[in-house]
Amino acid sequence: MNRAMQGVSKKDQAALLARERKRRRSGDWGDWETLTFMPGQAGSGWAAFITTAHRNKVFSVLDRQAEAGVRHLAVSSLSGQRPTWPEMQRIKDELAGHEATAIEVYPPCDQVVDEADMFHIWVLRGRLPFGLHLDTIPPAATALRAQSN
Repeated sequence: MNRAMQGVSKKDQAALLARERKRRRSGDWGDWETLTFMPGQAGSGWAAFITTAHRNKVFSVLDRQAEAGVRHLAVSSLSGQRPTWPEMQRIKDELAGHEATAIEVYPPCDQVVDEADMFHIWVLRGRLPFGLHLDTIPPAATALRAQSN
């Protein structure tokens, strides 16, 4: 459960979590509200680079410009429950655009950070050089694949 729930009575927690479940089931998340921060205001480490956050009635998303022009979206909810694939796709579409490509990363063990029940995606500047739909793969990647066969 999200740390924001600490100090909230058990009765109020139950009501908030029931509302979240209902909104997730119905898809009625409400409109996104955008908040801005000064650099360093949102935390330390990677969070020090967050200058924007988005929230609606279900999810909160920390938004930072990461290395090499990649955009990092860190998604959380009051329940701490992992967003489903369709929910993450919708968050990506609504915050980064329908044409954007985003990836989720599973890093080496020594780089894992798992302290806040957040789920991270990185929005790329272009498309991946691989994928399930061969007709959308850039020609250079297709040529490399043909050479390796």
